[in-house]
Amino acid sequence: MTLKTPLLFLTLILFTSCNDKTVFSDDTSDFTANQWMKNDVKTFTFSNETTQNFNLSVNISHVYDYQFDKIPLGVGITNPEGATDVVFFDLILKDNQGKDLGDCLGDICDLQQIFKKNYTLGKGKYTFTVFHKFEHPYVPNISNLGITVEKSE
Repeated sequence: MTLKTPLLFLTLILFTSCNDKTVFSDDTSDFTANQWMKNDVKTFTFSNETTQNFNLSVNISHVYDYQFDKIPLGVGITNPEGATDVVFFDLILKDNQGKDLGDCLGDICDLQQIFKKNYTLGKGKYTFTVFHKFEHPYVPNISNLGITVEKSE
C-alpha cells in the first residue's frame, strides 16, 4: 500500500465529516496484499440517535484502471432488535466506455455508491456486514472499504 492511500481516505473522511448530512462514516484498510478474501466479511457498527430516512453508501479504494467493471456485493443491515436485511448489488467501477467512475489520484481511485436510498433507521445500534460475491477466491487490488450513512434530503 502506498502512502497516498491513507492520505486520500483521511482527506475523504475530513471532507465528509464537515458535511452536516453525514451521521456515520467508517472504513477499513485491513487487506493483506490488497486482496479481499471471500471469507473476509467486514463489519461496521453505528449507533443511531433519531428515527429518520438515510442514504446508505459503500466506499471503496482500488487501483487505477481496475481490471473489472463491477464487483458483486452484499450488505447485511442488522437492526437493534437483531433482524437482518440483506441488500445485494453490483458496485459499478467503470462507465460504458471503460472509464473509472471513482475520483482517481495517481494509482488509487476512491468511489462511493449508494446501495440503499431513503432507508428508515430507528434509534439504536446497527451493524453493517459487507461481503462480496465475486466468482474468484478474492477481489484483487482493493486497499480500503467503508460504509457511510447520510441523512436523506
